[in-house]
Amino acid sequence: MRRKSEIVKIFIYTILLFPVVIFVLEISILLFNKSNNKFVSRTIYDSLTGWRNNCDKKDSNPENLDFLICDENGFIKTPYETKNKLENTYGVLLLGNSVAMGEGLYGFNNEKTFASQLENYLRMKDPSIDLVNAAYSGFNTWQEHVETFRYLNSEPYNNKLPPADLILSFGGIQDFWNFIRLLSTANNKKESKYSFANGMMINKLSIEYINFITSSSLGNIKSGIFSFLTSIKTNSRILSYIENLALIKKIKPGVYEKVQLTIDIQSNNQNKNLKNVINDSFNLDLQEYEKIKRYSIKSTLRNIIATSNFEIDSQYIYVYAPNYFSSLSEEQLNGGHYKYLIGIKHLVESPRFPIKILEREMSLIEKDYRETLFSEMKNHKNIIFLDYSQKAEATNWFLDYSHFTEFAASEISSILALELIDLIKK
Repeated sequence: MRRKSEIVKIFIYTILLFPVVIFVLEISILLFNKSNNKFVSRTIYDSLTGWRNNCDKKDSNPENLDFLICDENGFIKTPYETKNKLENTYGVLLLGNSVAMGEGLYGFNNEKTFASQLENYLRMKDPSIDLVNAAYSGFNTWQEHVETFRYLNSEPYNNKLPPADLILSFGGIQDFWNFIRLLSTANNKKESKYSFANGMMINKLSIEYINFITSSSLGNIKSGIFSFLTSIKTNSRILSYIENLALIKKIKPGVYEKVQLTIDIQSNNQNKNLKNVINDSFNLDLQEYEKIKRYSIKSTLRNIIATSNFEIDSQYIYVYAPNYFSSLSEEQLNGGHYKYLIGIKHLVESPRFPIKILEREMSLIEKDYRETLFSEMKNHKNIIFLDYSQKAEATNWFLDYSHFTEFAASEISSILALELIDLIKK
C-alpha cells in the first residue's frame, strides 16, 4: 500500500510541476532571448485570394533570412514606400506569382527581390515612381484580378498607397502549371465539384483545408483537435526556439532553400513531337489536348482582360516572364543529354507523380501554350503585351523551373524598367 501511495504522490507532483516548468521555460525564453524567435506561420489564409504572407511581427527583424519583410499594408516591402500621398507620385501596381514577388531572394530587407530591383531601376529614371509589390507565391491571373479589385477599392482612402497609374502583371508560369495539372488529371473521370472551379481560381487544396478547419464550428472533433494543437504550437516560445535553431543551419545568407529540381537520366529516347509527348506522358490524343488548351487559355485571357478593363485611366501591361523551359539551349533541346522533371507535384496537384516527361518535352508544351496565348492576346488592343520568354540567356539564370537567381532578377528587371519608362512617357 505504501508503494502504491508513493506512486500516486509522484504522479500528482508531476502533474502539478509540469505546467510550472513549462511556464518558467516560456518566460525565460521571452526575457533572455531577444531575437525574433516567436514562431509565426509563414502564411495565413486570406479571405479573397487564398494563402498569402503572414505579416505578424515580421517587420521586426529585417535580417531574418527565413521570410520576406512586409510593409504596414501587408504587401512585400520594397525599397521605397509612400509616407504621404503626393500629387506627382506615379504608382505602379506589380502583380504576379512568386517570381515577381521575389521568392528565392530572402532576407537583406528584401533588397534583392525582383520587385525591389525593378523599383530601384525605375526610380533611377523617374524618382516619382512608387512600386507596390502585390504579387504573391502561387497567384494565378484570377487572384491577380481579385487583388487589383481590392487595391483599387482601398487606395482612395489610404494615404500610404499610391494610385495605380500602371498595372503590371509579370508571370505566366502559374497559369501554365494550371494547364499542366488539367492535362495530368484529364483521364480522371471523377466529377469536379462546382466550388473547385477546376482549380482555375483558388486551388482545390486551399478550399479543402479551410473547409476542414471551419468544420470544427459544426462539431468536427478531428478538426477541433487539430486547431487546438496548432494554437499551442503557434503560441509556444519553446517550440519556436527549437524551430529557429533548426533554421539557422538550414538557411544561409544569399543561398536559396530550393535546389535544382532535375536529375540526370540516360535514355535512348529519340526527339519527340508534341503529339507523341502528350500521348506518352499524359495518355491524351491531340484533339483532347487542344480542347484543354483552349479552355485553359480562355480562362487565363478572361482574367487578364477583366483586369485590364478595371481602370480606364490606367495602363495595363502583361509580361510573360522567362522560365526554365523557354530558356533551354539548342544543345539541351536537341543534344543527347536527357533530364526528367521531378518535384512538381505541389505545382500541378497531380495524382500521377512524377509525371514522366523530359525537360525538352515539357518545353514543347510550354512553347505551344505560350504561342497560342500570345496569338489570342494580340486580338485585344487594350492590353500592352511584352514577350520576355527569351530574355534569360541560359537555364543557369534559374534556381528551379521558374525562380530567378539574384543576377537574373537584376538583369531582367533592368531591361524591363527601361521599357516601362518608355511606355510611361508615351
